[in-house]
Amino acid sequence: HELNLEEKSHKRAGTLSGGMQRRLNIAMALVHDPQIIVLDEPEAGLDPQSRVSVREYIQSLSRKKTVILTTHNMDEADRMADRVAIIDHGQLLVMDTTQALKAQTADGHIPEISLTNGLTDAETANRALIGFADKVSYEENSHSLHIHALNSIAHLPAFLERLINAGFAPGEVKIRQTTLEDVFIQLTGRRLRE
Repeated sequence: HELNLEEKSHKRAGTLSGGMQRRLNIAMALVHDPQIIVLDEPEAGLDPQSRVSVREYIQSLSRKKTVILTTHNMDEADRMADRVAIIDHGQLLVMDTTQALKAQTADGHIPEISLTNGLTDAETANRALIGFADKVSYEENSHSLHIHALNSIAHLPAFLERLINAGFAPGEVKIRQTTLEDVFIQLTGRRLRE
């Protein structure tokens, strides 16, 4: 009932939309009333309304049963999980609450710096920042270089000074909260992949 499948109960499963099939898969996993439910990418392929409906249903289930979600979508994990385990190449790297994991990464905050004038060469920026930041990634476009540093904002003044001394001109500095994707990148040294 909570997955809104009643209206399609007379249809063959193969004729249902992808979102309806996903909801049917979840319902089938629950038929025998298990105490532990394992769901793989439960929000994949769903339209926004279905995604919200499925998320709310899974959260209501988690109050009564153990729900284990597997996902590559860090936003999904952050919204739905009480605890997160990050596994890379079959090895458990860390397991904790999302809040604790984010607080341990860059003190919970990430400085992002856009360089809009002066040098905009990623290789030069890399040389200037060697040994300074734990991890630095850049995205280069035609007019600016964006630096995303996974280190404490306490080091921000020294970080900016090093950039200026190397010939870079910071245009905009933002401080944002750490995400689970930031945690993943810090632990594995690379972005999410399929």
